Amino acid sequence: MLKKELEREITTRCKDIGFKKKKYYNFYKPINESIYATLGFGMATLVDKGHIYVNVTVGLFFKTVEDVYMQLTGYNSFEIMQPTIGRQLGYLMPEETFKQWDFAENADNIFLFEDLFMNIKTYGFPYQQMMSNFDRLFDAFEKRERGILNIGRDRYLPILYYLKGDKQKGEEVIKTAIERQGNPISDQELKKGFNRNSVLLRAGSGSKLDSKDFDKLLKDLPSGDSIIMVGSGVGKVSPEYWEFAEKYKLLE
Repeated sequence: MLKKELEREITTRCKDIGFKKKKYYNFYKPINESIYATLGFGMATLVDKGHIYVNVTVGLFFKTVEDVYMQLTGYNSFEIMQPTIGRQLGYLMPEETFKQWDFAENADNIFLFEDLFMNIKTYGFPYQQMMSNFDRLFDAFEKRERGILNIGRDRYLPILYYLKGDKQKGEEVIKTAIERQGNPISDQELKKGFNRNSVLLRAGSGSKLDSKDFDKLLKDLPSGDSIIMVGSGVGKVSPEYWEFAEKYKLLE
């Protein structure tokens, strides 16, 4: 019942502020013919029985950028309106830390809905307005602003250079990315940008968590910290990135 209540109320309130639903809990609103404001809602249901923790990522979708991204990767981000750039709402608020709203079963959650959407309007909308032009987007990736991770930057920055008419500079970014990806990455580097107590889980490390262990880990995690899950391929260049690099060379 609680999940259906959340879905219904979030959809209604997003509609009230001009956002249409895409897939899952992703919503979008056109800013112009090629740029869309996005809201992506996450719902954590495994922490406390009878509670759902809701957080939201505020973002922008740039169609011209994503068209090239799809050409190079085959991934159609428009299907779910995955943003080109975005920030978790809590990091846009004065506390600058991860923020989620605790909705409880059989409780009056109206105040929480009001607070969530008030903060979207107060802090999310100005961010979307600020980021809604190509040059500002480019600066964020080029300067590696907070929230820009290498996994996205290695693909998006070359595309942005290409769209600026400087494909050669994009090729230099790819070369640097390949050199970096091919080197083992320390735990300290992987946790950069996260709080110091964040938990790092590496695939293939020998430690396996069942669902109960994982739920307990989530529950005991200090406020604002995260679980960082890293694939076994960290420390080597993935075949997908080699393919991206080859396709990038063929761009006209």
